[in-house]
Amino acid sequence: MAGVVGGTIALGGGGTASVDALSALRSRPTQTSKGTARSVEVRTFARLKAKGYQVKYNSRSQFGSCKNKSYGQVKGFFSTHPCRSLHRFMAELVSPSGASVLVAVSVVDMPNAENAAEFKDLVDVHGTGNILELPKEVRRYRAVEFTGYRYGSRQDGTLVTNVQVEPFGRSRNAVIAAEVLSLALEAE
Repeated sequence: MAGVVGGTIALGGGGTASVDALSALRSRPTQTSKGTARSVEVRTFARLKAKGYQVKYNSRSQFGSCKNKSYGQVKGFFSTHPCRSLHRFMAELVSPSGASVLVAVSVVDMPNAENAAEFKDLVDVHGTGNILELPKEVRRYRAVEFTGYRYGSRQDGTLVTNVQVEPFGRSRNAVIAAEVLSLALEAE
């Protein structure tokens, strides 16, 4: 996983999700040391496109409550440590070689860096739960199982970015999935 700077490649969970792209566009972005949760999405897609990946499909949603969009111990954590906001986005990407992968990203903004570190420590442990993956609300992608074995996260102040990647379609290329994960977690 060369190229991941300031992030962690770890084992994490899988799940289901929901979509409301229109409200995400109208929502007030959360400010952080690197800008906004939405800017994480813009920078991620820019890095992937620069490496020759084509975005075949993408969607986003933004919510105020992390508890309602999480499961397992992570949901319990958000019961006692509410987040400020949750921004999720996903994409089906096609590599220059034609392999497809599905990427699910959540950006959680916590009230302070200590809570963000606690959340990251919990979500990085395989089997503790996670944020619900946005692709589960899109009919075409409901059958994709996010195993948590192609998972990574990084913290930037109060923001915790959580990325899961799964090979998709006929050419299930795990090498491409690993490259996408690395690019999605790259620090600026």
